Amino acid sequence: MATIHWISRLLIAFLIALALAAQVPVIAASTDSELGPNEVKVGKEAADEVKKEYKLSDNAADLKRVREIGNKLAAVANKKMIDAMYGSSKVTPFEYTFDIIEDKDVNAFCVPGGHVYVYRGLLNFVQSDQELAGVIAHEVTHAAHHHMVYLLKKQAALQNEMAVALLATMLSGAKGSDIDNVLLGTQLYTIAKSNGYGMQAERDADNSAVLLDVEAGYNPVGLLTFLERLAQQPELVDYGIYRSHPLDEDRVKAAKAAIEKLGLPINRRATTKSISAIVKTEKIDGVDQPEVSLADKVIYRPAPADGKTAQDRAQEVATAINNMLDSGLMISQLRADTANGAVIARDKAVMIVSDADAKLMNETPGQVAQAAAAIIRNVILMQMVDTVH
Repeated sequence: MATIHWISRLLIAFLIALALAAQVPVIAASTDSELGPNEVKVGKEAADEVKKEYKLSDNAADLKRVREIGNKLAAVANKKMIDAMYGSSKVTPFEYTFDIIEDKDVNAFCVPGGHVYVYRGLLNFVQSDQELAGVIAHEVTHAAHHHMVYLLKKQAALQNEMAVALLATMLSGAKGSDIDNVLLGTQLYTIAKSNGYGMQAERDADNSAVLLDVEAGYNPVGLLTFLERLAQQPELVDYGIYRSHPLDEDRVKAAKAAIEKLGLPINRRATTKSISAIVKTEKIDGVDQPEVSLADKVIYRPAPADGKTAQDRAQEVATAINNMLDSGLMISQLRADTANGAVIARDKAVMIVSDADAKLMNETPGQVAQAAAAIIRNVILMQMVDTVH
């Protein structure tokens, strides 16, 4: 019975599509003035189908996080015109909604009218609010630049009957019930969730996400680090957010270029769970001893000197190392000066080990410096691996 009902839906849609085929020139010529209300209507139908198909999260903390970020980005999209590389730049205010789908896929999608969905798998994958903002901004752009309408226009021009029917409903004011609301909603959210907008639309969404992020107060490098890390895991690309359009090197480079065009620094450590030097305290012979740790390894234990406490000296070294790593230091720019017990970066000492310091680690100053430099090199190498695509 269910099968017969589904076939009848397809038949109805096909017959109406044929009847609408003659309208292709009119539909394809639709102007920006027709965008908005009908997108909202069919988008609601698609959103209704998403609710039937998926379990939506009721986790208050996660929803608060996603919606706070989403609402900031939506507020910008509803007011500021961002030039579209694909679709329409016309600002069309939508009442954006943001929900979480309880599914392990690293995915997100948006249906017309501004209904954005983030999968649980993606929430677990992102390493910061900055990365999450990059993904949500990408999805908001799909709605703001009317990508679904422009995709259907392209397909309708090729005499794709289903596209003609969907486009007629979206732009010509046809009632959703004419081709069956369920079928319409299913078709729209299926296109959206499989990221089937096309590569031009995806690149526009990436480029505009950078601009949206900046306007909303987020670091656009989050989008770049998300894309770079995702590119390292093809199993997620194949089954997640970019399953239809492989995440190629050009796309990653384009996102980076968009950030550089704005004159913004690219500090990947600011948007990821980066390895950082931290100051901890450990009891040695009953005394609290500050120490600097990097990648879970102790690299330096300072003694008080020059009127500074051991805690102050440890914090100075940790800060210097982190600033060095944040600046994009290359392995070739780092060396250990074993004769003077120093770690040198770009010809500047970031750590100088005294005899008293070395004694706390039962080593010579040169040995401490050499071991510390080796650990820092490994961290730099790991950062380099994450940016290879």
